Amino acid sequence: MSPKRIIKSMTALFASMAFLFAGNALIVTSIGVVLKERGEGPLVVGIISSCFFIGGLIGTISAHKIISKIGHIRSFGLFGAIFGISAMLHTISNNLIFWAVLRFLIGICYYGFLMVIESWLNEKSKNAIRSRILGFYEIVFYLSFGIGTLIIALNLSRHNVFILSAALILFSSLPLNLIKIKEPLLPASSPISIPKVFDIAPLAIITSFIAGMLINGFFSMAPLFILLQKFNNQAVSYFTFCGILGGFFAQTIMGTISDKLGRKFAIITCASIGFFTMLVFVFFKPCLYIQYCLSFLLGMGIFCLYALALARANDVLVIKNKGVELGRGVLFCYSLGSLFGPLILGLLMQYFDTKGFTWFYISLLGFLILFTINRPNILSKKFSKKPGNMVMLDD
Repeated sequence: MSPKRIIKSMTALFASMAFLFAGNALIVTSIGVVLKERGEGPLVVGIISSCFFIGGLIGTISAHKIISKIGHIRSFGLFGAIFGISAMLHTISNNLIFWAVLRFLIGICYYGFLMVIESWLNEKSKNAIRSRILGFYEIVFYLSFGIGTLIIALNLSRHNVFILSAALILFSSLPLNLIKIKEPLLPASSPISIPKVFDIAPLAIITSFIAGMLINGFFSMAPLFILLQKFNNQAVSYFTFCGILGGFFAQTIMGTISDKLGRKFAIITCASIGFFTMLVFVFFKPCLYIQYCLSFLLGMGIFCLYALALARANDVLVIKNKGVELGRGVLFCYSLGSLFGPLILGLLMQYFDTKGFTWFYISLLGFLILFTINRPNILSKKFSKKPGNMVMLDD
């Protein structure tokens, strides 16, 4: 079956994805704006944001069991209902502990969504056309996530932000229930086994961990970085969108660079783009429009790192049937980095203001460049490029 026919047969799933990613983008990127308007400091923003990724770690472990018992469509509806309810419940209380619990639940549901979607795509896509199917998935993600961040520019009230994000998430369940689609067979329930880090290439482990810190630190704390410079919510929206746009652009070229010149070269290239971009913030005081351009370049530098880490890990994989286990190990490191990123950024920005954000990226990207340079070269092999947001799927 051709890629177009497969994509057409999964129209309902892709329509659901569009609502899901837009709703998630709105609630993830707006949390810094909402808490800043309430007068909370960067450390509080970082702690609340990290609760999302604690939930993500739990979701990575537990969601597979739910899917294996009730199926993909019903699991999607279950996660959507809990996600939507959790988003709306933000409006009934200002208690930060309550908000932390809600973010924890949302994290579980979002990673559950990812497991439903990516396992579905993995089963329906044959090896010969998988990269094209995943490429379309990549387009849907970046476009939808970008639209979600642009909604912040509308300067909606806190109440309306949470209600709209909940509505988008709940809408995501409708296409799967209204449009006829054949869901995959129930997967067998199996425990997740995280391989020992020494069984995986050190470069893959370090890169995935740093990627988690950088990427999700950006989503969680970049809005606060802009607000601390006395810019408005519209500037937050455009700055975040430009970063996502840069990541989308980089995805279109970095796979080719990685295949032709090797994962190591590609990782150094991405890290260097981000590193020198952040140096501009140190030596200059760029105006807002220049910062939009710098956000685009930063997105180019950080959003491909997870995919390159997973590719590097697969390059050194000796036992081929350990691919899924290896992917989960890299995912675990990525999720762990996602947990610590907002926390560390919150602490740095609490005491060093915007300089904390800048030096966080410079330090991690500089370390990654030096670490990568000192790694031995591994002969590259062809691989199906996976977008950086695909943290569950393994070929």
